[in-house]
Amino acid sequence: MKQNLRFLFLTVTLLLLAIFSSIEASAQDKRVTGKVVSSTDNIGLPGVNVTVKGTTTGTVTDADGKYAIDLKTSGAILVYSSIGFGKQEIVVGTKSVVDVSLVDDIKNLSEVVVTGYGSQSKKEITGAVATLDAKQLLSTPSTNLGQALQGKVPGVVIGNENSPGGGVSVRIRGFGTINDNSPLYVVDGVPTKGVGANGVSNTLNTLNLNDIESMQILKDASAASIYGSRAGNGVVIITTKRGKVGKPVFTYDTYYGTQRPGKLLSMLNTQQYADLTWEARTNTINQAKMVDGAFPAGTSLTYPTHAQFGNGATPKIPDYIFPSGTYEGDPKVAKDANGNYVNYTTDVNSADFNKTKWLITKANKEGTNWLKEIYQPAPIQNHQIGVSGGTESGRYAMSLNYFNQQGIMINTSFKRYTLRSNTEFNVNKRIRVGQNFQVGYASRVGQPNGNSNESNPTTFAYRVPPIVPVYDVAGNFAGTRGTDVDNSVNPVSLLVRNKDNRQNEVRLFGNAYAEIDILKNLTAKSSFGIDYNLYNYRNYTPRDIESAEARSTQSLTTTNNYEWTWTWYNTLTYNIVLNNLHKFNIIAGTESIKNYYENFDATRTNFLVDGLDNRYLSAGTGVQTNNGGAANWRLASEFARASYGLKGRYLFDATVRRDRSSRFAAANRVAYFPAVSGGWVLSEENFAKSSATWLSYAKLRVGWGQTGNQEIGNYNSFTQYATNPALSFYDLNGAKTSAVPGYELVQFGNVKAKWETTTSTNIGLDAAFFKGKFDLALDWYTRTTSDMLFPVSPPLTAGVAAAPFQNIGSMRNRGVDLGLNYHGATLGGDLTYTIGANVSTYRNLVTKTNGDPNTQYFGINDERIQNFVVTQQNFPISSFFGYKHDGIFQTDAEAKEAPKNNLGSNENRAGRFKFVDVNGDGVIDTKDLSIIGNPHPKFTYGLNINVNYKNFGLALFGAGVQGNEIFNYVKYWTDFPTFFGNKSTRMLNESWRPGNPGAILPQLNSSDQVSILPSDYYLEKGSYFRFKNIQLTYSLPKSIASKLGLGPCRIYVQGQNLITITKYSGMDPEINLRNYGAGNDRQIGVDGGSYPASKQYIVGLNVSF
Repeated sequence: MKQNLRFLFLTVTLLLLAIFSSIEASAQDKRVTGKVVSSTDNIGLPGVNVTVKGTTTGTVTDADGKYAIDLKTSGAILVYSSIGFGKQEIVVGTKSVVDVSLVDDIKNLSEVVVTGYGSQSKKEITGAVATLDAKQLLSTPSTNLGQALQGKVPGVVIGNENSPGGGVSVRIRGFGTINDNSPLYVVDGVPTKGVGANGVSNTLNTLNLNDIESMQILKDASAASIYGSRAGNGVVIITTKRGKVGKPVFTYDTYYGTQRPGKLLSMLNTQQYADLTWEARTNTINQAKMVDGAFPAGTSLTYPTHAQFGNGATPKIPDYIFPSGTYEGDPKVAKDANGNYVNYTTDVNSADFNKTKWLITKANKEGTNWLKEIYQPAPIQNHQIGVSGGTESGRYAMSLNYFNQQGIMINTSFKRYTLRSNTEFNVNKRIRVGQNFQVGYASRVGQPNGNSNESNPTTFAYRVPPIVPVYDVAGNFAGTRGTDVDNSVNPVSLLVRNKDNRQNEVRLFGNAYAEIDILKNLTAKSSFGIDYNLYNYRNYTPRDIESAEARSTQSLTTTNNYEWTWTWYNTLTYNIVLNNLHKFNIIAGTESIKNYYENFDATRTNFLVDGLDNRYLSAGTGVQTNNGGAANWRLASEFARASYGLKGRYLFDATVRRDRSSRFAAANRVAYFPAVSGGWVLSEENFAKSSATWLSYAKLRVGWGQTGNQEIGNYNSFTQYATNPALSFYDLNGAKTSAVPGYELVQFGNVKAKWETTTSTNIGLDAAFFKGKFDLALDWYTRTTSDMLFPVSPPLTAGVAAAPFQNIGSMRNRGVDLGLNYHGATLGGDLTYTIGANVSTYRNLVTKTNGDPNTQYFGINDERIQNFVVTQQNFPISSFFGYKHDGIFQTDAEAKEAPKNNLGSNENRAGRFKFVDVNGDGVIDTKDLSIIGNPHPKFTYGLNINVNYKNFGLALFGAGVQGNEIFNYVKYWTDFPTFFGNKSTRMLNESWRPGNPGAILPQLNSSDQVSILPSDYYLEKGSYFRFKNIQLTYSLPKSIASKLGLGPCRIYVQGQNLITITKYSGMDPEINLRNYGAGNDRQIGVDGGSYPASKQYIVGLNVSF
């Protein structure tokens, strides 16, 4: 009986458990997971609403387009919706994984935009953010990122040095400071300022453009403030390519082409040079005999004597310029029976070697075209192989790249090798890890002495007289050693001797990260990034015995430095959608950055031989100098951003960041950078849907925020002392010592310096019309920088120590950015086309300078004429400064009635510049100096046209600027009697003479040192439009490619910079930045002998398999 009862109890218990388990199982939710991608590129879509039809149950996809949702019934219908895409409904049935591909309804709204420490879909962005994908970036094969960006983004101005591997400057929405205007670059989450602490190495030059997947430019503070003190000039976020799920895909991308010089200056030949010299000297000698700039009939003239051209009424071209002005048969240039010059030796052991009388040089009677000698055609090539692929648990993308560009300036070059590895793995359903690393090696030979320098080859090419040949009679370099042949240097010799002076750089750049889903909607991420750079430069300067200012001793300077920066940030991200109405995205995190830099350089002189194998410090037996130093800085930060969306129509963002920088003294070390923004999707409102059928999409954006700038050097708050073995000073304790090395003051400190703060307001509109065929992005902005940092020079009585940065004033930029695109198709879809245009404008104004509106901060005064660029209150930064002139005096009577000219003696006379008495005091003097011009354009613009017909494609891209002025400093050398160098044909043909009232230059006179003063004569209109790229492509049909075992295969031919429309007389109108460094924005728009852009003709191939 007990056994039966026990059995009955067990049976009933098991039955009840089964029933309840069944009931529980039937009531338990069914979990469905999946991924939502774009049909155009198969990339995951974030922010897609996934809801159960007929209920309020829903979720939203994460940054990768993935989602998970719990269902009450297996018959549920899931609805997938997102602004810019067609809605989809799918019956789940028994499926537990549902992947969906959404079709674009409006172009570009599906783009995933990488913002600070996270990502959003473009339709949710409320700040001013511009995006470029790999196709747009690589449409023009470019050496560096700046060239790839040029003209493609409204509000972004690019300055390129143009020489192979040269510097590049990116300026976003004008110039926000008198200090450093460079944006922050963030590559795969790792920040960098681009240029290293040595001022030479450049992250952007070692970055391989073929590895870039997308780029976002954060233009206003509401978008960039999460980067705080480093984002005052905008942020450029770069994401490199990732692997996708699928079998391995191999790619090979290559192009090869030739580069050719564009426009070169028109200079004088030898006879013209002699005639101009003679006319100028004759006028000078006989100036007192002139009446109205002419010699009366019967005037007895005194003619000049010239070491090369002799004396008399006309110049005579000699056979030899060294010995000066000699002719065939002269004993100094006699030949022996074998036809060899008897007074010439190349034997370095001869006692006569290095004596000027042995450098026999024949005159080039036709004239040497020095610009053509140094600017010649050169090849360019690029090769890249890549592989990518993966599974759901792991993906990879790897590449190897080789780039080689020979410069159009002979013996300049840039080579780069890069290796990249990007991987990501799903450890399990909750944990993901990955890494993105690139190691690169770059080797560069640039223009010796850099751009805009009177000692670079470009400047020497229009300074060396045409009578000087490239080589002397023995095949060695000729020079200016003769009398009356200027003091310049043979530019060909300079380039040949500099060809082995390479700048070598090795850089490791990347990060490793881990992500974990702590809860359903809560994700933690930790990323550690490193930027490690090794730099080496050996600069060997050989003897230069053929020049007027000869250098008889060689020298070698070896520079070595290394720099590393590590960045560690940690974030928590929370995403949730409530009732399918309220969408929240919250991110909070910390970031720590540390930088260390160390350098060493040494110099030796007097080497026995000049051979490359002998160029080591130990081989020098002369003067020995050594220098070294180190520096470091740190930044610690906390940040947070909250985003809220209501019904996908009303969007709100708020951001705050707290930075602590070691660069400021303790009292000013901490700063806060807040931002708020909002968006209203007008097109989702019922009134828009019902009444404006032509409107596909419209979103109004408003944003306000603050960012900062801390680029002031690492020890600005400290007064610094250093030893100097060449000088004797006092011990630090103040005790007087004997004549032994002591300490000297090298920098004043400033503990009161505080953060530079930029406050930005942005109002924008994104819209699309006619089912997305036409779209636009319009932004109006104002950005004001307060407490600008600048090293104000102390009084001369303070000594030679460097000035510290001080907060001196404020600056404002206001402008408009506009981007337009039209997408069309015809012929049954066989012919498709896209027309895109962008235009932007900014107005820069210095609103305050140190409390004194008359305070002036001049540019870099390393030119022969100085103080012609100034930054001053109530004017734009880097305004041109000088004298105004009102033509040329036509008669002596007119000159006599004009205000007295106190700039030089006897300046008011026929044929001289008529300077304007600006202050009206009746005298022309330095009080008449004023602002005379503006380097900032009224607007910049770009134009893109892409046409595709079946397998053929045509792409046209052009860019230009309008309304800016250029200070053509080259004219100082080419248009005035400066030294004895060559001159422009303009000086010969357009100088004033009696009967030529329309002349633009004063009368030729070799003693005129007033006309060369900075004036509006140097200013020229800098407007231009340049066809940057013309490309014709052919894509192999898929049917043929598949038979060959290939994926997409494309070949193309391309021309770059082929057509330039401009009135500028110089070689290249793209002169908007000077040396492309941080502090040089005080002297923009100056052409001082810059390396011109080349015309390129390229053929390329892109293939995958």
